[in-house]
Amino acid sequence: MARLRKLLEAGGLAVPGAHDSLSAVLAERAGFEAVYLSGFAFEATQLGAPDMAMSTMSELVDHAARMVEATSASVICDIDTGFGGPNSIRRTIRAFERAGVAAVQIEDQAEPKRCPFLGGRQVLPRDAAVGRVRAAVEARRSEDFLIIARTDADDISTDEIIERSRLYAEAGADLVLPMVRNLDGFPITDRRPEERMAIYADLIERIGHPVVTLDPPAGYTSEDVIALGAGMVITPLASLEAASSALIGYYGDLREHGSAEKYFDTNPKALPANLDMMRVLGLDGYLEREERAKGSLK
Repeated sequence: MARLRKLLEAGGLAVPGAHDSLSAVLAERAGFEAVYLSGFAFEATQLGAPDMAMSTMSELVDHAARMVEATSASVICDIDTGFGGPNSIRRTIRAFERAGVAAVQIEDQAEPKRCPFLGGRQVLPRDAAVGRVRAAVEARRSEDFLIIARTDADDISTDEIIERSRLYAEAGADLVLPMVRNLDGFPITDRRPEERMAIYADLIERIGHPVVTLDPPAGYTSEDVIALGAGMVITPLASLEAASSALIGYYGDLREHGSAEKYFDTNPKALPANLDMMRVLGLDGYLEREERAKGSLK
């Protein structure tokens, strides 16, 4: 866990989404040192369901633990509102910390929480929201387990986002994530890329604490946003979009042509599902352990 804090102290960190153990391994293979498991990606891939906060704490922590086991990259997990009140939040934090997760993201939405894509989000009153963050901070056993506090107050105002972000940092959050899906009543996707970058720069400067941002605007990179002073830039769902887009193409060709040949003619296999993939997944280490065990029985 201390590794993620050290990475952040060395400078801003670009973090891709990863929805399962295989995607986490492949992200690490590409050179990323941390991955992010979003609630949307978990429910889509593991439940085949929309992002409606239907997963249980134990389902999510078990899945995150498998990702931790599969990769040395730091795993950051979205835990929505923490799965209940202060005592439940304490249990949640302890479970994810025990599983080896490096950081969790907890948000200030009221129950039932809503995915920002759906609209209709409501946030807790400030005092209650600060209490939720403080409960998460106080529950951790080690300060190397990081707490990211997200605010969904963008439907209220920019000033409210900034004030809440400051309060959450003062309550002990290591980083804050100001959502800007619908900032001051104007969808972020309707703003020009340069305007979005100006918004990020303004938020980072005015909040005055380590800030997490999502998805660099078109034409910009994570490094461009980090250069503004962001502590972390997460692209939470692009990997899920890449995977589902590939599967749509594959299944479409398979259904139409009766084989995968046409699909792979257009999309050559980057990692065949044979010994090549098994080696990426650590086959040599597994075989070596088997051989050592055989030797110990002689």
